[in-house]
Amino acid sequence: MAEVSKPSVSPPPSDPRAVRIRLAPASRQADEAAIRVSPATQPLRMGNPATGVGPLGGVAGPQTPHKETAATGERAADHHPLVDGEPADVALRAAGATRFMLDEAGVHTRIVIEPATALEGGITRREVLVDGFRFEVDAESERIAALRERATRGRAASGHGGPLEVKAIIPGKVVSISVKPGDAVTAGQQLLVVEAMKMQNELRAPRDGTISRVGVVQGANIDVGDLLVVIS
Repeated sequence: MAEVSKPSVSPPPSDPRAVRIRLAPASRQADEAAIRVSPATQPLRMGNPATGVGPLGGVAGPQTPHKETAATGERAADHHPLVDGEPADVALRAAGATRFMLDEAGVHTRIVIEPATALEGGITRREVLVDGFRFEVDAESERIAALRERATRGRAASGHGGPLEVKAIIPGKVVSISVKPGDAVTAGQQLLVVEAMKMQNELRAPRDGTISRVGVVQGANIDVGDLLVVIS
């Protein structure tokens, strides 16, 4: 994990189970924004009981039967997940391999959720049929989406007026380095990987440029504020 020296920006959301869901480009209109979905007090139970992976993005957790489906053994989502920070009265009941019944405030809708296709950048895309109407839906970790937006804001604010220092914002260990001085990089390209809190975090270039300095070596322990990379 790292930060660009300027500007100061807010940290990403703390709930690691939150996902950002939006219609894929082929299905959405230009002004349709993504929504953020996260559990309220318990993980959404919408997926495989062994893996806890939900059908629309992986916010599921350990499985226990919902009170409305315990008799049949069907799996369902908890009521009142948070949608854009507000509780939503919804439940998802399995009705077959890919078929579900969505209960939204007492309104029942038949949906089919096809297997996911992995896209670049950690996004998963699924074909979803809602009462026979077909849509494509993209889902990704809210943490990753927020980090990407953070890098984009840093690139826009810093521009290309001079060297850009990228510094560590949390302590960790450098697992790998993908660039060396003199390398040309593009925005979003991986620079190095830092292990922190038992997670491996990719550091990506916040803008196009040339690597003028790499301030760490593989295996080095880093602390907050340590210089990692300079991009000119």
